Amino acid sequence: MKLRYIAVATGVAVAGLSLSACSASEPTSPTEPTDALTIATTSNNQGPMEAVVEAYKEKTGLDINLTVADTSQFQTTIRTQLSSGTAPDVFTVWAGGGNPGAIDVLQGAGYLADLSDRDWVSDVDPGTAETLQIDGKTYGLPSKLDAVGTIYNKATLDELGLEIPTTYSELLSYCGDVASAGKVAFALGIQTDWVTQLVPYALVAATVYADDPDFDEQLTDGSATFAGSGWGDAFDKYLEMDEAGCFNADPLGTDVTASYELVNSGEAVGVVQVLASYPQIASTAAEGTEFGFFPLPGDDSGEPSIARGIGVSFAVNEGAKNKVNGLDFVDWLATPEATSIWFDAAPGIPALVTTEVELDDVMQTAADVIAAGRTAPMPDQGWPNAKAQSALFIGSQQLFSGQAGSDDVLRSMDEAFAG
Repeated sequence: MKLRYIAVATGVAVAGLSLSACSASEPTSPTEPTDALTIATTSNNQGPMEAVVEAYKEKTGLDINLTVADTSQFQTTIRTQLSSGTAPDVFTVWAGGGNPGAIDVLQGAGYLADLSDRDWVSDVDPGTAETLQIDGKTYGLPSKLDAVGTIYNKATLDELGLEIPTTYSELLSYCGDVASAGKVAFALGIQTDWVTQLVPYALVAATVYADDPDFDEQLTDGSATFAGSGWGDAFDKYLEMDEAGCFNADPLGTDVTASYELVNSGEAVGVVQVLASYPQIASTAAEGTEFGFFPLPGDDSGEPSIARGIGVSFAVNEGAKNKVNGLDFVDWLATPEATSIWFDAAPGIPALVTTEVELDDVMQTAADVIAAGRTAPMPDQGWPNAKAQSALFIGSQQLFSGQAGSDDVLRSMDEAFAG
């Protein structure tokens, strides 16, 4: 079907390869025309970005250098590159302030170009637009929305003859039934640090935000803490799922790519992931493999919600050598021509309300859940700095290694949040 999608809020971090410095350390005047452009993104965006870059090269004749990076490396490297004058002209950013590559963090040092006067700004849904703004000024172009849920192999589920769980109680029984059949319910690759956040993010949609949608604001004003909140319930359920056999053996020794391979091979039914990772999962599957999507239930309400936000956004380097070209490229990314190329290369839910795309089963199911209002914020986008997310990564790995309990992780997150 054709969908004109009205966007909602916030975003989360995702996966990749390796990053290199791209532009000169001493930028020339940002208004000086050049015939070059440097762009950097994460590898889950590699396919669609290569497609739009190729089209733009043909359109403009520019010499374009595209690099891709593992998300963790990207997020920790981009600020260093910006401060040293070696950053690319256009690069992926995240909404809010919860990771090192987020808009609030980078623009806090004045590194991002103000995009408020671009024609496409009025096409961004107000709920989404606010997460890309500081003091009413826009610093990122959103491409698509994201959500955390279960991406699953339809053939594997059909083979087992099981139903999708819609309550947490059903989820635990489902895990046992899948394990009894010699398979894994949810592939988990927490050797890759950013993957550690995904199951908790899915669970807190029920354990935190269902009853307290303003929890992040309360964290910020000091009226709430992670300790003593529904985050503790989420961590307890994370461990309970592990004890129930929901995950593969040795998730700490499994990286994100290996978790995808478990799903594609049929050894695992599904994986709790961001929608942004779906094209990467599908691209490595056998031809004809069909995938579906379902929310990970965190309670017994029977109407599970999903954490949702912005999956891909792009900013322009304020000090870029090729700033004019960078602004032109970002403007072009918002056009029907570019969005058609992007979404033909990788399925997704558009973040601009004027964009119409064909949705496959995975994206349509997620879009239906969002349209029904069964959503919660992507937690880190409401956090004031990247420290709490880092504490979550480390603490989750310590949970699975037995080095820490839920209370220890919550305390470390509170300390990091306050810092």
